[in-house]
Amino acid sequence: MTSFRNVSAILAAAFLMATATAVVWGQDAVSVPRNDAAGNGEVARLVAVLQSDAAPFEKAKACQHLARIGNKEAVPALAALLADERLSTYARFGLEPIADPSVDAAFRAALETLHGDRLIGVIHSVGFRRDRDAVPALTRLAADPAPEIASRALAALGEIATPEAVETLEQSLAGDVATVRAAAADACLVGGERLLAQGKRDEAVRLYDAVRRADAPQEARVAATRGAILAREIGGVPLLLEQLKTGDEAMIDMALRVSRELPGSDVTTSLVAELDRLPPELQVRLICAIGDRQDAAALPAMRQRAAGGPEEVRSAAMYVLGQLGDASAVPILLEAALSGESALGQTAQESLKKLPGSAVDEAILAKLEQADPETRVVLLGLVGRLAITGAMPAVLRAADAPEEPVRLAAIAALGRIIGLKELAILTDRLLQARSPQETAAAEEALKIAIPRMPDPDACVGILSERLPNAPVASKCFVIELIGSIGGEPALAVVAAAAGDSNEDLQDAATRALGTWKDATAAPELLKLAKTLPTEKFRVRTLRGYLRIAQQMKLSDEQKLAMCDEALAAAQRDEERRLALNVLSHVPSAKALSRVTPHLANPSLAEDAATAALAISEKIVQSQPRPVAEAMRQVLNSGVSPEKTTRAKSLEKTATAKLGGGAKTPAP
Repeated sequence: MTSFRNVSAILAAAFLMATATAVVWGQDAVSVPRNDAAGNGEVARLVAVLQSDAAPFEKAKACQHLARIGNKEAVPALAALLADERLSTYARFGLEPIADPSVDAAFRAALETLHGDRLIGVIHSVGFRRDRDAVPALTRLAADPAPEIASRALAALGEIATPEAVETLEQSLAGDVATVRAAAADACLVGGERLLAQGKRDEAVRLYDAVRRADAPQEARVAATRGAILAREIGGVPLLLEQLKTGDEAMIDMALRVSRELPGSDVTTSLVAELDRLPPELQVRLICAIGDRQDAAALPAMRQRAAGGPEEVRSAAMYVLGQLGDASAVPILLEAALSGESALGQTAQESLKKLPGSAVDEAILAKLEQADPETRVVLLGLVGRLAITGAMPAVLRAADAPEEPVRLAAIAALGRIIGLKELAILTDRLLQARSPQETAAAEEALKIAIPRMPDPDACVGILSERLPNAPVASKCFVIELIGSIGGEPALAVVAAAAGDSNEDLQDAATRALGTWKDATAAPELLKLAKTLPTEKFRVRTLRGYLRIAQQMKLSDEQKLAMCDEALAAAQRDEERRLALNVLSHVPSAKALSRVTPHLANPSLAEDAATAALAISEKIVQSQPRPVAEAMRQVLNSGVSPEKTTRAKSLEKTATAKLGGGAKTPAP
């Protein structure tokens, strides 16, 4: 069955064929503009190629060039190839761009003599050129018993869209063959677009209506209904609304899409008036479409529906109020946000966040001081969510409220609205927390506030000033928070804490150092790995040091030096394995020399062999001597058969390289 999509696919395939031949010839026949000023001599030469005994490839190439520079003189030679089995397509592509009536005459003549695929191709070209004089021949072909011929002829008639062509299309819609009816429907859709482009709305409507009423595939009828609505403009609204009541999901989806496309406040008003006639689930979908129109004419209806009715309808209307962005919606949305109905409240809060201007802030501040504790909690949540910095004094007062839920909500809001100068206040709230819940709220608020601060080093200064008098648990949190900030001042504070006698503080500080965001922590980590009295902290800092060597962007020499330090400080094979892994990514004889001694350690032999093989594979061509020596050590270490096989191959390559007289730098 031919469909509108099939027709598009045929056109796309033809385009791709043209592009493909252009690529073969090294030029873009599709995108390169015609050169009508080209000399007749070049055209004559190409015509001579077409009329000669040249190979098909050369003739195809000539057709391609004529598509760029061809003129009336090239038409007879190109037309003569339309019947050629191998060159017909190339001849058509050569003819189509030539702006001369003789091209259309040649195509019309071919319509009378060609058959099969070559005829289908010429029909396509006639449609492409929209040759009105070809309508009688195409009308005859539209009745051809071969469905593929008839379908292609109908498609061409749709492209031409003269009254005679349209009459044939309408007659074919009532035909007996389903594939032909489908092709006629698709062609009518194309014809409708052509007529609209010419300003012939009434003719386009007639064509779309014919498809709507025909025994055509559903997708064509849906597309035709869309076209009929849009072509009627404001007069298409009743037809649009009719589709919403059909129960046909495809038609409903189309109507909702079109309701977003038709312009004008009159359309909005008509759509709003239809809402009460629809079931709630369809009201929701239409409300969303109305919101996408961004038309203030919908505001009264949206406010009305947001204030009462089925929950899903209220929620959709509240969402649209946020889209329309009018301050008149503030009272309704704020009431819903404070209602305690979780789903509606969340939607209302989201819409409040979208409203521009100061109306929302002013309404919230007006209620904040006098509200009951439960309502205050919600309002404080809105202050934080909407980042209402003007509420700072009221929020600070609420942070001292007698009711714990209010205090917790106020602390959470502070995390979202404070600036650098209020950071000390929030930090003090942590240190003076009245309960574990307040401690958790203050910690979370600080985590949210810190990334927003414009001066990281100043943050470190404010936080570190409060460390001496802080409880140990709070000190540990602040140390990790400082670690997340990074920078030299932060590194100094965290490193000092790592050397503190309190193990909890050491734990927090070494954890922060172990995940430092850049390589500046490496010296401190190495120092701590050598000096900390507790083994688990020494191990942690050494692993953090090796993490920097492995993950940070460092030179090979830096990585090598860090691995030397780490291997010297390591007291366990687990850390030595990490160092070997880092070395495996350093392609040098020096790195290889650090790896091979560990082949003698039975617990590290496999890891050392893996590293040695990885390094050797990178340097065997440039430094065969150390590779050959290293591979002999790998072979003597008793490692797995797979590594043994790789080592033998590398040793053979290195030995051959050495035997060839290569000079190798010393390791």
